[in-house]
Amino acid sequence: MLKRMTLNGRRIPVPVPIQDLQEAVEWLQKHLVRPDHAITRIELNGEDIDFSSDGECRVAAVRLAENSDLRVKVDSPSDICLQTLDVLRNLSSVIGRNLKPIAVKLWEHKGSRLPVETAAIFDDFTLMQELLDHILLLLDKQIDATNVCSIQAQLNKAFTALNYAVQSADWKATAKVLLNQIETPANELSNELSSVEKVIFERVADRNMERPRKISGPNVSSINR
Repeated sequence: MLKRMTLNGRRIPVPVPIQDLQEAVEWLQKHLVRPDHAITRIELNGEDIDFSSDGECRVAAVRLAENSDLRVKVDSPSDICLQTLDVLRNLSSVIGRNLKPIAVKLWEHKGSRLPVETAAIFDDFTLMQELLDHILLLLDKQIDATNVCSIQAQLNKAFTALNYAVQSADWKATAKVLLNQIETPANELSNELSSVEKVIFERVADRNMERPRKISGPNVSSINR
């Protein structure tokens, strides 16, 4: 039976008889995971475990031993949003800085196919779009995302023009789109996401200050971080 597990980097005792992984996850969700948090990673003996998160987290009933090394990561929606914001902010900043040399290379390119050394930036554009869509779903409705949505609309329009130019093998037009339609919005997005991050940090700090006044009693055992 499992005796200990690691939750968000902390070793904690398991005071009840737990035979398998599903029992461990059920116990964890019932006693240690707050309603506004979710399990985002499960690792058993050094291997990541696949799980479904439709409502409650469900995993296979893998047998556990006393010395099984079970590690679980729990995050709040704010944590997940901040992590995604940080990735997208850095990506946007890198894209904004790197577009000029790529545009110059494309302007001078004579071939019929996209230069191999510039192809990676187009993968970054796809990732940027996916992360931006994800962030707008995660953001609290009380956080003003008007500017982010406006930049997203600009970028979506630019990416449409970019794809058309690439498919036409018009490298000069491709270079123009990069510099005239993507460079500035990418840099603006990075700056705007920094502002959104600051707002979320402030809201989380305010909630953490209020929580001790709202939650009392010796039996509170939920993990807050």
